[in-house]
Amino acid sequence: MKGERNKSFIHRGLGRGEVLGGLLWLSLGALISVMLEVIYLGTWITLPGGALIPFPYTILVAFLFNIVLTRTSMLWTDSRAVAATPLLVWVAGFMALSLWTLSSGDQLVPSTMRSILLLCAGVSGGIWPLLKTA
Repeated sequence: MKGERNKSFIHRGLGRGEVLGGLLWLSLGALISVMLEVIYLGTWITLPGGALIPFPYTILVAFLFNIVLTRTSMLWTDSRAVAATPLLVWVAGFMALSLWTLSSGDQLVPSTMRSILLLCAGVSGGIWPLLKTA
């Protein structure tokens, strides 16, 4: 009896409002995530000799955090299309930041290989859990 009390389980009797609320919060996290990842994409590290090297750690963050977002959304729903909502919001946020130049003239997403790697890492991190459980 004592061992049963400590067992974890996934609650599946969720209402539509609970699922929408959970996905809304995950989508908000995806938007904040992509904004911070784009902002800090151009990070440089100063070496002891004074040399500067690029250190785009946000590429790895995008991969890992999108894995977390997708796996968490899969706890809320059995539908893979619905579980991909945070990933789709992340991609839409990346595209919106990329197209920001057209409306304001300020380039938020740099035209570098790091931006392409960020997009690839974010998408592959979000798709990974969906494919892993297929």
